[in-house]
Amino acid sequence: MEQLEEYEQELHEMEEPNDGYYSILINIYKEMYKRLISLARKDSDQYGYSLNYTKKLLVSYLITYGTYLKMTNIKDDELAIKSLKEAVKLEHNNPIAHYRLGFLSYKKEDFSNSVQYFQSAIDFHHTYNNPDYQLNKQQMFHAHMYLTNSALHVASRTYQELERLEWGKSEFLPNYEISPIFKMLSKNDEYLQENAFYKVTRNNVSTCSKEECEELIENNPRDTIVFYFSDRENMLRFNNNHVTLSPNSSDILRQLLINCTIDCPGTRFTFRDYFSRFGPDGEVIKSTFRKSIERLRDKLKDVGLADMVIVTRYKDETAYYFDANIPFIILYRVDDIVGQEITPL
Repeated sequence: MEQLEEYEQELHEMEEPNDGYYSILINIYKEMYKRLISLARKDSDQYGYSLNYTKKLLVSYLITYGTYLKMTNIKDDELAIKSLKEAVKLEHNNPIAHYRLGFLSYKKEDFSNSVQYFQSAIDFHHTYNNPDYQLNKQQMFHAHMYLTNSALHVASRTYQELERLEWGKSEFLPNYEISPIFKMLSKNDEYLQENAFYKVTRNNVSTCSKEECEELIENNPRDTIVFYFSDRENMLRFNNNHVTLSPNSSDILRQLLINCTIDCPGTRFTFRDYFSRFGPDGEVIKSTFRKSIERLRDKLKDVGLADMVIVTRYKDETAYYFDANIPFIILYRVDDIVGQEITPL
């Protein structure tokens, strides 16, 4: 166990994660979990807490980083599905895991499975006691919309199959294209497409379409950060320069932009959710936190923004905030975000 923990810490302190980084970390947590199961059977008092903690850590990484198992900065839906299914095996009642499986199934037009996943996400949301993996209000609404649409897609496909049956009398069937099912399906799909992404600025949160996101990233306003969590990668564009960020750097930057100010800068406590292992005080290790910020600043140099992450002291801790003079637009899928809605300051 000690060797695994040391290897894990080495990975967290790497200057720049390589491809396969998250795959290695997840495999470490799988091995830790496997060994702790055996140890806890012999002595549950000594190893029970570590077992539960490692299980939560493994579930968290499978949900959050499973899409990056192959390439650190590029998302892969098939790997995400595989990882989410593993998470559900470990924690069958996790609402966000079912929700994401539903969304990815819907995206693949696997509507029979998406019905089951979205129904499970809704059902488990009401009984699950960890707010980090409950659905936020927008996701809950989308889950019902996707569930309705998935069922309608199944019905419409069944209807079309019915028309092709040799013994069916198609002349007695109503016209599908003008039926209420088709109209509702079209209307719901249109809504989901037009409200697929959050659009966050310093003082406002709204929703928008994928097309609007791509228009903004291609033609970003002058002297404005456009930070786009696309279906493939996390890209930041500023004055026609762009950089692709790792998942961890992306989450830290999003938090810096939205919730950290000169009056309330972010410390290692602010960013606790983006780290997996902690020091003797139960918080993020100071050196690990600083290295993560430095990695982010190094990437921001490519677009001329490194100096915009400002360091200060706050409550006897090293703290950071982003220059408030730089406007920003952050774009990310409603279906990707974990936890409660982001509320800009």
